[in-house]
Formats: sequence, C-alpha cells, structure tokens
Amino acid sequence: MDPVLPLTSYLDHVPAILREDPILVGIVRAFEAILGGAGAVRGPRPGVEQQLVTLHRHFTPGPGQPAEGRAPDEFLPWLAKWVALGLRDDWDGETRRRFIANALPLYRMRGTRAGLLAAIELYLGLPGAVTIYEFEAPAHFFQVEVEQRTSDPYQLARTDRIVRAIVDQDKPAHTVYGLKISFPTMKIDDAPELPGEGIYVGVNTILGTRTFTR
Repeated sequence: MDPVLPLTSYLDHVPAILREDPILVGIVRAFEAILGGAGAVRGPRPGVEQQLVTLHRHFTPGPGQPAEGRAPDEFLPWLAKWVALGLRDDWDGETRRRFIANALPLYRMRGTRAGLLAAIELYLGLPGAVTIYEFEAPAHFFQVEVEQRTSDPYQLARTDRIVRAIVDQDKPAHTVYGLKISFPTMKIDDAPELPGEGIYVGVNTILGTRTFTR
C-alpha cells in the first residue's frame, strides 16, 4: 500500500473483503481527499465537508467578532451586493462589516434624522459622538456636529470626507447642511525622564479647543 496515503475512516464503510482491492482503496482515498480533506499528497487541505461545516460564517459580517466566526475580508464585497450596499474603498474592514450588518435597518430609516445619526455613528464606531441640529431658518437647513478623539489632520480630513459622503447619500434631496467637527487640542506630555525637561505651553503642550468647520 501507498505509505503516503494511509487508510482512513472512509474504508470503515467498505466491506472487509473489498479493502484488499488496491484499486478500490485508491478510489476511496481520492474521495476522502476531496470530501474530507484528509490524506492529500500535497499537504492538508480543507475538504468539502469542512467547507460545508464552516459555510455559515461566510454569511456573517460579524463586526467585532473573532475571525474564525465571521466572513473573510475578501468575501465582504459579495455580501454587500446581497443588501445593495456600495462599499467605499477608504472604509476599513470593521467599518465595512458594521454597514453590511446594519444595511437593512438603515434602509428603513433612510432620509430621516435618526437614519443619518445611525449611519454616521456606524462609520465612527463611537456612539453618542454625533449631534444633528435642525433649524426653521434658513429653510431646509440642518447642521451635523461630530466629536473626534484625535487631532491628526489626516484623520480629520478623512472623517470630513466620509461623513459628507454619507450625509450626501442619505439626506433628503431638498435639504442643505453644515458639518462641524470638534477635536481635542489640549495635550500634556508625560513627566520628563531627563533633567531639565519639562512641559512648555506652545511647545509640547496645547491649551484650548478647536473646531473644523466647512
């Protein structure tokens, strides 16, 4: 017998007398390699059985869940098509998963204040970080205010770009809006480690608040 392909459990279902037939044994081994993923010459591969057992996870966006319990990253665009969702190239994997998982509830709220709040908070991943104010004058105007925990200019510009894209897509067509992003500007470095070092306002410490409005 071939030492590379040992007998497997599939042969337990074959009559003992037929297990002596090398041709039949080879056929059974081939089926095992395909269906069970065992005994493959080129190393272990997931067989059809293993793929079927884990198939359900391919339909689970699973934001915040372990990788083994949710769809692979490369499968997310396919999942998004099932809920008619366009995935932005500048969304990270977790953001994509959050939007796919909540696409249907968002559709039901589309065009409403609650829908805008939910969509923006899904992108930010920070509940309570968004406020929307509505005004009687000027007519059909509202303002979106977003709180950020970073003062990184790149991240702020990215937030501004994506939040605007979300609002433009979900707001009623006849409305106009303003966007205000608040971010922290006070920073006090850790206690200096070397003699002579310290905290200097305007050098390594910033006091005050800033907003990013367009």
